[in-house]
Amino acid sequence: MSGGLGKGLVVVAVGCLVVGIGGCAKRERAPEKPPVAEPAVHGTPPPASSPMAKIKQGMRPEEVVEVLGAPSRQSAYPTGKAFTPFYYGPDRWRSVYYYKGKGRIVFKGDGGFRSSSQVLYLEYDPTEPG
Repeated sequence: MSGGLGKGLVVVAVGCLVVGIGGCAKRERAPEKPPVAEPAVHGTPPPASSPMAKIKQGMRPEEVVEVLGAPSRQSAYPTGKAFTPFYYGPDRWRSVYYYKGKGRIVFKGDGGFRSSSQVLYLEYDPTEPG
């Protein structure tokens, strides 16, 4: 009996070794494509001739002001994450820049001209009162 038991243990040990080595093998992954900055538009996309068409997702507020100029009006509001206890991440606020006759740009992040704010999406609206 002990001979059969010893052979069984050897088979189990070799099997574990093969599975363990196979699990450590390096597998090749397909190269990840870099994210493409596309305009995240809610509603009607702006015409190509509009300066709003130059706004891309991920742009900083300073870059938006370089393209569109100073906004007619600004506002900010908290997201639901702002009310989560002990959440100190960047997505606690939304900032909105209103441009008269052009539309709105919505930023995610800390709001205003802070370094972590980025364009989340834009809403093209030629009837925007500013």
